[in-house]
Amino acid sequence: MDSLIVPIGVPVTIITVFFVVLCVVSMAFSFGVKYPKVQEYTLDEPWDRAPLLFSATDIEPMALPRHAEPGDVDGGSASGKW
Repeated sequence: MDSLIVPIGVPVTIITVFFVVLCVVSMAFSFGVKYPKVQEYTLDEPWDRAPLLFSATDIEPMALPRHAEPGDVDGGSASGKW
């Protein structure tokens, strides 16, 4: 096992140092890059996105697996504060 430390450890160390240097250089050159702001939705704007489905009922993608215990609850409730 001691004979494998140098043949495996040295290349792994060199590769790791190389990728760390690449990451630092990448961060240095991307410092001034501006990303577009995410447009926040407010209630006075019309909703122009596709509908989302959040369900606590027995809808196929959200149903409990059929091997669940009989006492398990298939549905639940949700509430929110606007």
